[in-house]
Amino acid sequence: MTTPPLSAAELFPSPGEPLILGIRHHSPACARLVQRSIEQLRPAWVLIEGPADFNQRLDELLLPHQLPIAIYSYCQFQEQDSPGIGAWTPFAEWSPEWQALHAARRCSADIRFIDLPVWAHASDDEADDDSQHYQQRQQAMIEACGMESSDALWDHLFEDESQQRELPAALNLWFRQLRDGCSGSVQDRQREAYMARWIAWAMAQESGPVLVICGGWHAPVLTSLWRGYAESTEPPAPEAVISGAVTGSYLTPYSEKRLDVLAGYLSGMPAPVWQQWCWQYGQRQAGERLLERVFTVLRRQHLPASTADMANAMTQALALAALRGHRLPLRNDWLDALAGSLIKEALNTPLPWSYRGPLQAGTDPIAIVLIDVLAGHRFGVLAADTPQPPLPRDVANELKRAGITLPVTLKLNRFDTPGLLQSQVLHRLNVLEIPGISCLLGTTLALSGDGEEQWALTQPLQQHAALIEAARYGATLEEAARNRLESALADASGIAALAHWLQRAALAGLSSFSQQLLAQLEQQIALESQFEEMGPALEILYALWRHDTFNGMRDAAILLTTLRAAIDRTLWLSESTGLIDPTQINAHLHSWQALCHILRDEQNNPQQHDGLVLLPRALAVLERRFCAADASALSRGAALGALIRLEHASADAQAAIMLLDGLPAARLGEALHGLIALARHQLASHPAFIAGFNRQLEQLADDEFIAALPDLRAAMAWLPPRERKALARQVLEHFQISHLPEHLLLQQPLPEACSAALYLRHQQQEQRTADQLRAWGIL
Repeated sequence: MTTPPLSAAELFPSPGEPLILGIRHHSPACARLVQRSIEQLRPAWVLIEGPADFNQRLDELLLPHQLPIAIYSYCQFQEQDSPGIGAWTPFAEWSPEWQALHAARRCSADIRFIDLPVWAHASDDEADDDSQHYQQRQQAMIEACGMESSDALWDHLFEDESQQRELPAALNLWFRQLRDGCSGSVQDRQREAYMARWIAWAMAQESGPVLVICGGWHAPVLTSLWRGYAESTEPPAPEAVISGAVTGSYLTPYSEKRLDVLAGYLSGMPAPVWQQWCWQYGQRQAGERLLERVFTVLRRQHLPASTADMANAMTQALALAALRGHRLPLRNDWLDALAGSLIKEALNTPLPWSYRGPLQAGTDPIAIVLIDVLAGHRFGVLAADTPQPPLPRDVANELKRAGITLPVTLKLNRFDTPGLLQSQVLHRLNVLEIPGISCLLGTTLALSGDGEEQWALTQPLQQHAALIEAARYGATLEEAARNRLESALADASGIAALAHWLQRAALAGLSSFSQQLLAQLEQQIALESQFEEMGPALEILYALWRHDTFNGMRDAAILLTTLRAAIDRTLWLSESTGLIDPTQINAHLHSWQALCHILRDEQNNPQQHDGLVLLPRALAVLERRFCAADASALSRGAALGALIRLEHASADAQAAIMLLDGLPAARLGEALHGLIALARHQLASHPAFIAGFNRQLEQLADDEFIAALPDLRAAMAWLPPRERKALARQVLEHFQISHLPEHLLLQQPLPEACSAALYLRHQQQEQRTADQLRAWGIL
């Protein structure tokens, strides 16, 4: 349907005034209005809400890109703890700002972005009050119109193609009602003052009409605010960049899904694919394409979607449109009709298009398909000659230097020179959280084991966008990874977090940064008061000291000093633990295991350890802890388990039985938990321990056994399948039972024939049961 052109009198409030068009970002209806207004008015100036620091490079936006794309603006603070600021300004074909750029270029208008760069935004302390005012006003309008969501209300009021003639007046009234009585947040006022200065400057040029494209929230204020600014011969400049900060803006590919308001983009529109169809083909063909796409996907996924369902959906959509006063079905008309035709069972959750936010658990699979179809899967592609930051080029060079070509499944060994180079490059990319770089197999402990790693390397379209975003951390891969670690470290607290980042830095080959971390970690170790926190630090420090011969850290004096400090602190804290919080049991045992591992290596290779730990002193600490009657049963069991594992003269299976004999029944499982965690193989395969422990269990009353059972089960969970089988054989031999079949010893069910279809049906039944339990609040 062709909309009659608007006259200049209809477009402008009065001669000599700018035309300020308040729009909703990424609205096809607003994009048509903007395009038509520029073509009919042919203004001298077109001012667009967008980052003003990109004004010198607007021609880059007019290159032959495949949309969606975005401007990524960033500010990196070099001398502060802040990790920096980054913001996206995305464009789709149906974005009003995108159509304004191209329509303005066609009529030879001067174009400017007039919003503050992201680095100049004030902190938004009043954002909550501002948001509350907006939500209250919007909710009042939703209720007055009888709609279920703000997006449904927007479509009803503005996206119907038959309403284009009345659109300017309707938008003006809508945004004035939303903003009425609200001064806006600190950030709103700052941005609006800057945009008003641009409008005043453009009006002072007296070279022709001025048209302003801005978010509708700002339009009512800008209509009068620009008059309060004096004429200037120079375009407005934002406030100075913070000293020591690096700022920049680059174009990057963007995705349809990230444009979707359901994905968390608050300025977005729901269903980007639907918006594209409406812009490209109009409402009628958009509905036809939606039916065709949805039924194709449903049939491909073997979900019910018959020809009768399609006819029923079309009939329902037309009926709903007529009932709701729409000339042709809108997005919600189609979605409601499809849900009514295809979903045959009661819904456990609201339909996803009736609310904002992530999909709720238990959403019907057909509703999920509808949302996924309209969210889209496309990524933008930049034109070949688009300027880019140096980081993506440096990453490409580093991958080439390391002999890595994406996509590939790569196996490497860190303990040879080519493998080390490849590993460091990939770990640096991992630090930057670049998509498509995934470590499938490798040591969970820094630089320990045999050095084997396996990586799955793909090249998803979002990888390039992530590299551009990561460019705020530095121009080279090494610099960016280091700065990323520093920003993460600013938010880290406690030695476990410091040890984690030390591991990441070591794997990435950032040895100088690792040594800074070591100095910081040594200070934190001296202040640590929790034994449970020491395990990760001990593990990582010891692995670095023992294995890292490639980055120079093995010979660093600070590494040895920090490791010794960690061992001494762990030994000291092991004697100061009281009652152990149940949530800390695994962490407590982890610290004992790390300590025991180091002591065992010291015992076996004293010449190689350069006096890392005074072994007699450490063994004395373990003996005191094992004998301490006031210590927790878990600690006593772990200390004795460590002594057994170290083959100490006074520690054996009989000592373990004596420890368990001296404890109340309620503590029996707790002590066993510590014993098995530290010396599972030595005890589980020892007949004397099996016989003695069985005797203790037989002496327990039923209620005592039930009370001890959870800890007993937790203790046995430490046994891997092979040792569990060995223990089962010991028990059977103790009771002189030998006739049980092998599958019972392995705790496996009898083999039964099961077809793939039957297995799938059972899985579906389990899933439906779990969904229902969640709906009832049980899971």
